[in-house]
Amino acid sequence: MNTLHGQCHCGNLRIDLRTASTPSQLQPRACDCGFCTRHGAAWVSDPHGRLDITVQDQAALGDYRQGANLARFLLCRHCGVLVAVEREEADGRFAAVNARCLDDAASLPAAVTASPQRLSADEKQARWRQLWIADVHWHSARDGRS
Repeated sequence: MNTLHGQCHCGNLRIDLRTASTPSQLQPRACDCGFCTRHGAAWVSDPHGRLDITVQDQAALGDYRQGANLARFLLCRHCGVLVAVEREEADGRFAAVNARCLDDAASLPAAVTASPQRLSADEKQARWRQLWIADVHWHSARDGRS
């Protein structure tokens, strides 16, 4: 397993993506919606991987929902960086990571454009279940995982 580390600019939100893929095998997807475009987001995920999200200051964890309110975008209120997106369902949580936040971002292939806004709500959710990380864990700095 490879572990890709990342964080927001100030370090309040940290991410660890464990994957059997190498960075060169992870294909970032640049969503063409206005929100993702304005943030320069390109999403990577591994449906067989594991994502750990550690929050230093819980009060500075911002979230934003747009469009059909299906997914929650995770931002740092201190520095404004968009770190991840997640969707919580009855059988679990699914997420993708903003590739631009990863320490190894330069090792990833160039992003390809994705247009989820053209999909229906059901099609989006099915796509996310297929592509996104299904093993997502939240931690606070008090957990000893800082």
